[in-house]
Amino acid sequence: MQRERPAIAYYITPHGFGHAVRSLEILRRLADLEPDIEPTIISDIPDALVEQSFGSLPNIRRLRLDVGLYQYNSLRFDLEKSLDLLSCLNSASEAIIDREVEFLRRERVRAVISDIAWLPFEAAYRCGVPSIGVSNFTWDWIYNAYAAQDPRWDPIVSNVRRGYEKCSLFLQMPMHGDCSACPRIEDVPLVARKAEKSGSRVRSILGLDPADNVILVSFVSLDLDEAAMRNLKNIDGIVFLYKSPLEFGIPRALRFNGAPISFPDAVGAADAVITKAGYGIVSDCLVQGTPIIYTERGLFPEYDVLVNTIQRELTSVFIDSKNFSAGNWEPSIRQVLSLPRRLPDIRVDGADVCARRILAFLK
Repeated sequence: MQRERPAIAYYITPHGFGHAVRSLEILRRLADLEPDIEPTIISDIPDALVEQSFGSLPNIRRLRLDVGLYQYNSLRFDLEKSLDLLSCLNSASEAIIDREVEFLRRERVRAVISDIAWLPFEAAYRCGVPSIGVSNFTWDWIYNAYAAQDPRWDPIVSNVRRGYEKCSLFLQMPMHGDCSACPRIEDVPLVARKAEKSGSRVRSILGLDPADNVILVSFVSLDLDEAAMRNLKNIDGIVFLYKSPLEFGIPRALRFNGAPISFPDAVGAADAVITKAGYGIVSDCLVQGTPIIYTERGLFPEYDVLVNTIQRELTSVFIDSKNFSAGNWEPSIRQVLSLPRRLPDIRVDGADVCARRILAFLK
């Protein structure tokens, strides 16, 4: 008799790319350890991001089960719009949970994993299916910072916490916030991508000289005016690497879409990364030991936690939002290039640890 292939449902928040990147690393390790596993990703993350990890598209249900925060671009979000979207989600939550219960039963799902939508935990609970949260924060912690200033957020926080209370196990990643809404928590090591090519090999592929000063610009989009772009064009002796959809049309800027290198390869080959303090890129820099120039991102509780790690583990320079938006990057770039490179001493086998804990729930 043929053994039934174990089915799992993996929900991924659409907020930023960091959650997707680490979730895809866990899914890759799951496939290595248990090739018969049948995962379904539930999210609306870009196909290209998934294909970078798998080479082809696995089963994907194109649904968005949480909002995160509504973002104008990589650095600015709209709290009022976010509140409106979350209020609509609250109103529709019972219908969404009923739909997911039907899906989980129909597909005979044996475990639910979420980074970090809360409604799937309630759906799994109603089905009697174990559920696992995987993240460095829960959304109630984020939203509670806004509730402290605006009581309209209070019902959002309460509803989100009710979902997390149904989580069977929460695998808490490093650089974490308050995840205490989940009743059972286990710490796991960092989940992050690793470079597959040496820095010298990457530079050779891109036609760069080993002596070039290379800065990776890690943003999805930027709103820089003409004056700011002129300032950037006047920076001598620097090669900027970037990847679309970012538009960064200045001399000595090289877009590496289509090149046979991964994003972690580019991080490892760069002399420094300029970015916001986001979980995904900070993790990439930690694994590769790449210096970082970081700017602020508004009121977002995760920011302070990430900055603490940046300052403790990495060669780093802060650039304030005023100078960043004005294109006054050169002093920060010269400063970071003058500093000795620090090599973090951290465990980076989180994908393996998480995958093995998930598999334990299937047995």
